[in-house]
Amino acid sequence: MLLRKQSLFLLAAGILALITWGFPVATYHQAHEAFVFRTTGLYGANGVALEHIVMKVPFSIILTILGLALLVSITFYRNRPRQMRFVRGTYLLLLAMVAFLFITDNSVQAYLEVDGEVERHFGLSFFAPVVALILAFMAERAIRSDEVLIRSVDRLR
Repeated sequence: MLLRKQSLFLLAAGILALITWGFPVATYHQAHEAFVFRTTGLYGANGVALEHIVMKVPFSIILTILGLALLVSITFYRNRPRQMRFVRGTYLLLLAMVAFLFITDNSVQAYLEVDGEVERHFGLSFFAPVVALILAFMAERAIRSDEVLIRSVDRLR
């Protein structure tokens, strides 16, 4: 069945992973400049990418793949053990992405603080992967509880 609570969790997690394209991860303000950190790179206030800063992790590509994987995992509802393994692998990769996103954000702030004090404001794309991680974990727990319920019903037959 597609309308289970874990399907709704997976749908929401997939959408949250995909909307990171449209919102900034963080914005940095110095006395004379502003910078925007997006999943695609670091940009100046005028929208031009800063060429001397190269992202080590392609956040936009990986978050898109993870978002699509979460959406595709909804279709595995007939094979719950495979769906559970797939979702578990996806949320572990999502956990790694959140860690790399946090590390990259801190290193960008440290790089910008060389020129003076920097004020940082987190955007939606900083929190969306964290919420997607929580939703994927909740979906995996719901899939596991469904599997336990089905096995107990099979024992009663």
